[in-house]
Amino acid sequence: MLRKLITIVLPVVLPFLVYWITLKIAQRRRAEGEIPGWERTPWFLLCLSAGVLLAASLLWFRSHSGVAPGTELVPPSVVDGQVVPSHRAE
Repeated sequence: MLRKLITIVLPVVLPFLVYWITLKIAQRRRAEGEIPGWERTPWFLLCLSAGVLLAASLLWFRSHSGVAPGTELVPPSVVDGQVVPSHRAE
């Protein structure tokens, strides 16, 4: 369940959450009398958070997928009418 949350729900919901937070910041500034413009948008924080999320996702996929370099893999094959998936050579 946690894996589905992290790999499916979080990447879909997180951009909308960041956008919603940005809208709330703009509404608060507008209520205080400031007119939010392009120069008032927290571009640095948005770009920084995007970079952090990108780095975190690349590191996560790097550490949780694939096999070690140099590992020999046996391709999938059909044995007695059954498909045998690929596996590491032993």
